[in-house]
Amino acid sequence: MNTSITELFGIQYPILNAGMGRVAFPNMVAAVSNAGGLGVYGAGSNPPEVTRAAIREIRSLTDKPFGANAPLALPNGMANAKVLLEEKVPVINYSMGKGDWIVKAAHAYGGKVVASVNDVKLALRAEAHGCDAVIAAGHEAAGHAGEVTTFVLIPRLAELLKIPVIAAGGVANGAGLVAALALGAGGVSMGTRFWTTQEGPMHENFKNKAVELDVQDTIFSDRFDGIPCRQMKTAAAERMVNAKMLNVLEIFLNSFTIAKELNIPWLKLATSTLSMGPRHVESMMRMSQMLKMHGLTMSSGDLDKGMTASGQSVGLVHDLPSIAQLMQAIIAEAEAVQRRLAGQVPTPVQGGSADSRVHMSSQHQA
Repeated sequence: MNTSITELFGIQYPILNAGMGRVAFPNMVAAVSNAGGLGVYGAGSNPPEVTRAAIREIRSLTDKPFGANAPLALPNGMANAKVLLEEKVPVINYSMGKGDWIVKAAHAYGGKVVASVNDVKLALRAEAHGCDAVIAAGHEAAGHAGEVTTFVLIPRLAELLKIPVIAAGGVANGAGLVAALALGAGGVSMGTRFWTTQEGPMHENFKNKAVELDVQDTIFSDRFDGIPCRQMKTAAAERMVNAKMLNVLEIFLNSFTIAKELNIPWLKLATSTLSMGPRHVESMMRMSQMLKMHGLTMSSGDLDKGMTASGQSVGLVHDLPSIAQLMQAIIAEAEAVQRRLAGQVPTPVQGGSADSRVHMSSQHQA
């Protein structure tokens, strides 16, 4: 399968896993890359030394291209981006900030840079800064999705941009991959579908719960961390959204754990947060509470107290395969869908994005 994304990254299939913080660990990244896609590590708010160790672990698990995501606005975000540059990560994916300095430094060693965006303005800025591609998250996506749906956002960006667009949000199978390519994307990025695999780090309780859910079983709200965010519909998520007041004492006590995890002195973290004003303080308090609940999805699997980011594509998850099995199933379905469409639309549509013209081999690895 040849698209602008397979050519840009030197990969077999135009499929990435989302660089999910505290989810996309080295074993998942390596599994995606080894299966022909682009595995993307999620640095999140890790201490920089944790990120450095993870990048080196990935290199011990695969000799294929891989990437890593750094959310610049989070604690340790800028420091993690610098680690990715120092380690010469082949593909750096940044989000939540301006990455022109990352582009310049990565291009100096031959690396590629991809910006995560959720609207037209951010996409145009990323292209102006020299990014090699953008990951565009539609409203259906998990985490910090935008207001515009994938079905509208992708073709609009394909019209406007000269760099490739990677579609995120609502994609979980081969039909979604073909649809994204038809809309003008050069590939897809999937988060929910990849954590619902054998390599996904979530507790089995949450994976099994995901299989039971349907497309409407998520919550999109700014009451998780101050920014509109999509989470799986769990009892904890519903309580957090509906709560009239935050449990300040619980959050205060939890802040010491968060500071330790981030390897940031508690006083420095508290002072920095307070200096940003009341709204930012509330956002950080909510994030602290959310991170604690997220930890339960990995450890105890407590379905009442735990919560995790999940896209609307959770309703398209019906099994828990290995990543290798999932990749082969997606490609097989994509080829079947393309054959079916070829019979329905015998004459190719003229015009549109070059990325929508995809050539699929009739054979793929077993």
